Formats: sequence, C-alpha cells, structure tokens
Amino acid sequence: MMSMKLATFGMVGLSLLATPVVAMNAASGWWNVSDTVVNRTLKRKDSEGAEFTRAYALCTIKRYRKGTEALLATPRDSEAARAAGRSLQGMNFHCMPEGAFTFDGQSIRGNLAEAMFWQHYADVDVISLSVRTDEVGQKESFADCSADADLATVRTLIATEPGSADETAQLNSLMPRLNECLAKTSFRGMDNASARALLAEALYRAAKRGERS
Repeated sequence: MMSMKLATFGMVGLSLLATPVVAMNAASGWWNVSDTVVNRTLKRKDSEGAEFTRAYALCTIKRYRKGTEALLATPRDSEAARAAGRSLQGMNFHCMPEGAFTFDGQSIRGNLAEAMFWQHYADVDVISLSVRTDEVGQKESFADCSADADLATVRTLIATEPGSADETAQLNSLMPRLNECLAKTSFRGMDNASARALLAEALYRAAKRGERS
C-alpha cells in the first residue's frame, strides 16, 4: 500500500496530535468581514495569497452564488469544470478588477467552498452529514473518502489560518485516513493547501446535499 509521506503534508517531526474539535463561532471569522473590507482588499495592488483569494471568494459567492454552485458541482480538472470556470469569470468582472488569476489552482475552488460553507451552512450539524461514495472525479473520491472519517474535524480545519500550526494539527489528526484514501488513488502525494481545498469541497458538498434531504 502506498503511504503518504509526512513531509508531503509539512509535518516533519510531528507525531499525531490529539487535537480537540472545538465549536467554531460562525459569526467570528474571515468569512464575516464587511463588503467594504472585501472590496478594498481586491483593489489593493499588494494583496496576495490567502488574503486576496478569500476576498475574491466572498465577493464571488455573494454576487454570483449560482455560478459558484455550478462550478463546485463539477469534477476538478474536467472539461465541465473549465467551462463553468470560464462562465463564472465572464460574469465576475466586479470581483476581479485586475483580472489577476484564473481557476487553475486548487486554492480558488477551495476558498469558494469554504466561503459557501461558512456563509450558508455554518449552522448545520456536521455529525448528521454523510459523503457520497460515487463521485466521478478521482480528487473528489479521495476527498470524500478522507472527510468521511470526521467531518467535524474538517469543519475545524477550514476555520484555521492557511499554513498555521492549527491547520497542520488538524491535518495531522486526519493523517491515518488521508493515507488510507490516498492509497486508493494514483496520486504520489499532496501538500497541505491541496488537501485542505479538497476536504473543504467535500464538506461543502455534504452540507449542500443535507440541505436538500
């Protein structure tokens, strides 16, 4: 069985951590900044990284929720995903004043999924949710397999700062399941940002399906 190297996840020298799952206050996080702050961030030429992509995600889901949902409903790396991305970009001029990036990266979809979860599904009882086992895309199947072990921990994970010790701790607690699910794919490894983005989408999909059930 293929094993995920700890170094791939940026966890060299760390043992598995018994990190408690804490209740997150949905009213106090990056997802609840004002529209003024979002717009100011998007217009600043020195905005970059998580700050910029989070502002972009918040702007996008508020103005173009249906387009965002259409994108997140597609398998990653598929022609449908590329078409949905182009469509969303075409209507989304307000949130991309500089036309600064495309949907090619893992983090864009991940941030959109995180923003959608916190804005629309933050109060859902994640313990009652379940993931699907018939996702078409390999990345989606990996994410659902991994998230199925502990959606509550995934919820805590997406409330952490990217690249922080808290993020690493939450990923570390999911490591046994991540290893198990990675072995079912053709992937050689995955970094923290990619794993987080895929897990965020898995949680969003589960929450959205729970809303319909």
